[in-house]
Amino acid sequence: MTNITIRELKPEDLDEYCRFLYVNFYGHEPVLQTPGDHKFDPDTAERRASRLAVIKQDLSLVAVDSSDGGRIVASAYASSKVPDDLEKSWNEVNENKPTEFIDHVYLFLRGVEKRSNIFQHFEVSKALYLNILSVDATVRNQGLGRRLVAALIELGRSKGFPIIATSCTSLYSTRVVEALGMSCVYSENYSDYRDEDGNVVIKPPEPHTSVNIMAMKL
Repeated sequence: MTNITIRELKPEDLDEYCRFLYVNFYGHEPVLQTPGDHKFDPDTAERRASRLAVIKQDLSLVAVDSSDGGRIVASAYASSKVPDDLEKSWNEVNENKPTEFIDHVYLFLRGVEKRSNIFQHFEVSKALYLNILSVDATVRNQGLGRRLVAALIELGRSKGFPIIATSCTSLYSTRVVEALGMSCVYSENYSDYRDEDGNVVIKPPEPHTSVNIMAMKL
Protein backbone atom coordinates (compact mmCIF):
# COMPACT_ATOMS: atom_id res chain seq x y z
CA MET A 1 0.00 0.00 0.00
CA THR A 2 2.92 2.32 -0.76
CA ASN A 3 0.63 4.28 -3.08
CA ILE A 4 -1.63 5.27 -0.17
CA THR A 5 -0.67 8.24 1.98
CA ILE A 6 -2.34 10.00 4.90
CA ARG A 7 -2.97 13.73 4.95
CA GLU A 8 -5.24 16.30 6.55
CA LEU A 9 -8.85 16.47 5.39
CA LYS A 10 -9.28 19.93 3.87
CA PRO A 11 -12.32 22.16 3.19
CA GLU A 12 -11.81 21.75 -0.56
CA ASP A 13 -12.29 17.99 -0.08
CA LEU A 14 -15.87 18.45 1.10
CA ASP A 15 -17.67 17.34 -2.06
CA GLU A 16 -15.53 14.24 -2.52
CA TYR A 17 -15.67 13.45 1.18
CA CYS A 18 -19.47 13.60 1.23
CA ARG A 19 -19.61 11.23 -1.75
CA PHE A 20 -17.12 8.96 -0.01
CA LEU A 21 -19.28 8.81 3.13
CA TYR A 22 -22.42 8.13 1.13
CA VAL A 23 -20.89 5.05 -0.49
CA ASN A 24 -18.50 3.74 2.13
CA PHE A 25 -19.99 4.71 5.48
CA TYR A 26 -23.73 5.05 5.36
CA GLY A 27 -24.12 1.90 3.29
CA HIS A 28 -22.06 -0.16 5.73
CA GLU A 29 -22.69 1.35 9.17
CA PRO A 30 -24.17 -1.52 11.26
CA VAL A 31 -26.77 0.65 12.99
CA LEU A 32 -28.16 1.75 9.63
CA GLN A 33 -28.44 -1.86 8.50
CA THR A 34 -31.37 -2.35 10.84
CA PRO A 35 -34.11 -4.02 8.74
CA GLY A 36 -36.74 -1.67 7.32
CA ASP A 37 -37.25 1.16 4.88
CA HIS A 38 -35.68 4.04 6.75
CA LYS A 39 -36.07 7.61 5.52
CA PHE A 40 -32.69 9.27 5.81
CA ASP A 41 -30.77 11.72 3.63
CA PRO A 42 -27.12 11.78 4.73
CA ASP A 43 -26.14 14.67 2.46
CA THR A 44 -28.38 17.62 3.32
CA ALA A 45 -27.19 21.22 3.25
CA GLU A 46 -27.33 21.29 7.04
CA ARG A 47 -25.14 18.20 7.35
CA ARG A 48 -22.67 19.59 4.82
CA ALA A 49 -22.37 22.82 6.78
CA SER A 50 -21.79 20.85 9.98
CA ARG A 51 -19.12 18.69 8.31
CA LEU A 52 -17.36 21.73 6.90
CA ALA A 53 -17.20 23.33 10.34
CA VAL A 54 -15.61 20.17 11.74
CA ILE A 55 -13.13 19.89 8.86
CA LYS A 56 -12.05 23.48 9.50
CA GLN A 57 -10.85 22.42 12.95
CA ASP A 58 -7.90 20.75 11.15
CA LEU A 59 -8.26 17.56 13.16
CA SER A 60 -9.52 15.11 10.52
CA LEU A 61 -7.41 12.86 8.33
CA VAL A 62 -7.88 11.03 5.04
CA ALA A 63 -5.94 8.32 3.26
CA VAL A 64 -5.59 8.98 -0.47
CA ASP A 65 -4.54 6.73 -3.33
CA SER A 66 -1.87 8.46 -5.44
CA SER A 67 -2.24 5.81 -8.15
CA ASP A 68 -5.89 6.81 -8.59
CA GLY A 69 -5.70 10.58 -8.82
CA GLY A 70 -5.45 11.10 -5.07
CA ARG A 71 -8.85 9.52 -4.47
CA ILE A 72 -10.00 9.36 -0.83
CA VAL A 73 -9.99 5.72 0.28
CA ALA A 74 -10.34 6.12 4.05
CA SER A 75 -11.10 8.81 6.60
CA ALA A 76 -10.86 9.61 10.28
CA TYR A 77 -13.31 12.45 10.85
CA ALA A 78 -12.55 14.01 14.23
CA SER A 79 -13.24 17.10 16.27
CA SER A 80 -12.47 18.79 19.56
CA LYS A 81 -15.13 18.31 22.22
CA VAL A 82 -15.73 19.72 25.68
CA PRO A 83 -18.34 18.62 28.25
CA ASP A 84 -20.87 21.21 27.07
CA ASP A 85 -20.75 19.74 23.56
CA LEU A 86 -22.09 16.39 24.73
CA GLU A 87 -24.77 18.09 26.80
CA LYS A 88 -25.79 20.30 23.88
CA SER A 89 -25.96 17.35 21.46
CA TRP A 90 -28.14 15.42 23.89
CA ASN A 91 -30.48 18.35 24.47
CA GLU A 92 -30.90 18.93 20.72
CA VAL A 93 -32.06 15.37 20.03
CA ASN A 94 -34.08 15.11 23.24
CA GLU A 95 -36.21 18.18 22.53
CA ASN A 96 -38.67 16.34 20.32
CA LYS A 97 -40.25 12.90 20.36
CA PRO A 98 -38.51 10.62 17.83
CA THR A 99 -40.71 9.93 14.81
CA GLU A 100 -38.26 8.42 12.29
CA PHE A 101 -35.75 5.62 12.74
CA ILE A 102 -32.80 8.01 12.44
CA ASP A 103 -34.26 10.10 15.29
CA HIS A 104 -34.06 7.02 17.52
CA VAL A 105 -30.48 6.36 16.43
CA TYR A 106 -29.34 9.86 17.32
CA LEU A 107 -31.28 9.83 20.60
CA PHE A 108 -29.65 6.55 21.60
CA LEU A 109 -26.09 7.45 20.55
CA ARG A 110 -26.11 10.97 21.99
CA GLY A 111 -27.53 9.54 25.20
CA VAL A 112 -24.78 6.93 25.44
CA GLU A 113 -22.13 9.58 24.90
CA LYS A 114 -23.64 11.76 27.62
CA ARG A 115 -24.00 8.87 30.08
CA SER A 116 -20.41 7.77 29.51
CA ASN A 117 -19.20 10.72 31.61
CA ILE A 118 -15.95 10.55 29.65
CA PHE A 119 -14.65 13.87 30.91
CA GLN A 120 -15.30 13.04 34.54
CA HIS A 121 -13.78 9.59 34.06
CA PHE A 122 -10.45 11.04 32.95
CA GLU A 123 -10.78 14.32 34.87
CA VAL A 124 -10.16 16.39 31.74
CA SER A 125 -11.91 19.36 30.12
CA LYS A 126 -11.44 18.52 26.44
CA ALA A 127 -11.03 15.52 24.15
CA LEU A 128 -10.13 14.70 20.58
CA TYR A 129 -13.22 12.80 19.44
CA LEU A 130 -13.12 10.44 16.48
CA ASN A 131 -16.63 10.78 15.07
CA ILE A 132 -16.41 8.57 11.97
CA LEU A 133 -13.84 6.01 10.85
CA SER A 134 -14.52 4.71 7.37
CA VAL A 135 -12.55 2.70 4.82
CA ASP A 136 -13.36 2.10 1.15
CA ALA A 137 -14.54 -1.47 0.58
CA THR A 138 -11.80 -1.99 -2.04
CA VAL A 139 -8.98 -1.54 0.51
CA ARG A 140 -10.43 -3.04 3.68
CA ASN A 141 -8.68 -5.68 5.78
CA GLN A 142 -5.28 -4.18 4.96
CA GLY A 143 -4.72 -2.25 8.19
CA LEU A 144 -5.63 1.13 6.75
CA GLY A 145 -8.14 1.98 9.47
CA ARG A 146 -5.52 1.21 12.08
CA ARG A 147 -2.97 3.41 10.28
CA LEU A 148 -5.42 6.30 10.25
CA VAL A 149 -6.27 6.03 13.94
CA ALA A 150 -2.58 5.74 14.84
CA ALA A 151 -1.91 8.93 12.87
CA LEU A 152 -4.86 10.63 14.58
CA ILE A 153 -3.49 9.67 17.99
CA GLU A 154 -0.17 11.32 17.11
CA LEU A 155 -2.02 14.38 15.81
CA GLY A 156 -3.92 14.60 19.08
CA ARG A 157 -0.71 14.47 21.06
CA SER A 158 0.87 17.18 18.93
CA LYS A 159 -2.19 19.40 19.49
CA GLY A 160 -2.05 18.94 23.26
CA PHE A 161 -5.24 16.90 23.76
CA PRO A 162 -5.24 14.97 27.05
CA ILE A 163 -7.37 12.12 25.70
CA ILE A 164 -8.78 10.65 22.50
CA ALA A 165 -12.22 9.04 22.48
CA THR A 166 -14.70 7.51 20.05
CA SER A 167 -18.13 5.89 19.97
CA CYS A 168 -17.66 2.49 18.32
CA THR A 169 -20.93 1.25 16.85
CA SER A 170 -19.39 -1.92 15.40
CA LEU A 171 -17.34 -4.76 16.82
CA TYR A 172 -14.76 -4.24 14.09
CA SER A 173 -14.07 -0.59 14.90
CA THR A 174 -13.90 -1.51 18.58
CA ARG A 175 -11.17 -4.04 17.81
CA VAL A 176 -9.23 -1.53 15.70
CA VAL A 177 -8.98 1.11 18.43
CA GLU A 178 -8.51 -1.46 21.18
CA ALA A 179 -5.42 -2.76 19.35
CA LEU A 180 -4.00 0.77 19.54
CA GLY A 181 -4.41 1.04 23.30
CA MET A 182 -7.91 2.38 23.79
CA SER A 183 -10.13 0.75 26.39
CA CYS A 184 -13.88 0.65 26.87
CA VAL A 185 -15.06 3.12 29.49
CA TYR A 186 -18.79 2.68 28.86
CA SER A 187 -21.07 0.43 26.82
CA GLU A 188 -24.77 -0.09 26.14
CA ASN A 189 -26.49 -2.89 24.24
CA TYR A 190 -28.66 -1.98 21.25
CA SER A 191 -31.32 -4.35 22.53
CA ASP A 192 -31.72 -2.23 25.67
CA TYR A 193 -32.98 0.77 23.70
CA ARG A 194 -36.73 0.52 23.13
CA ASP A 195 -39.48 2.79 21.89
CA GLU A 196 -42.45 3.88 24.00
CA ASP A 197 -44.22 0.62 23.13
CA GLY A 198 -41.35 -1.48 24.40
CA ASN A 199 -40.07 -2.52 20.97
CA VAL A 200 -36.37 -2.89 20.24
CA VAL A 201 -35.64 -0.24 17.60
CA ILE A 202 -32.00 -0.64 16.60
CA LYS A 203 -31.17 -4.09 15.25
CA PRO A 204 -27.74 -4.22 13.59
CA PRO A 205 -26.57 -7.53 12.10
CA GLU A 206 -24.34 -9.83 14.13
CA PRO A 207 -21.75 -9.54 15.58
CA HIS A 208 -22.60 -5.90 16.39
CA THR A 209 -24.52 -5.91 19.66
CA SER A 210 -23.46 -2.75 21.47
CA VAL A 211 -22.04 0.73 21.19
CA ASN A 212 -18.76 1.10 23.08
CA ILE A 213 -17.22 4.36 24.23
CA MET A 214 -13.49 3.77 23.77
CA ALA A 215 -10.80 6.14 25.02
CA MET A 216 -7.19 6.52 26.12
CA LYS A 217 -4.90 9.13 27.60
CA LEU A 218 -2.51 10.84 25.20
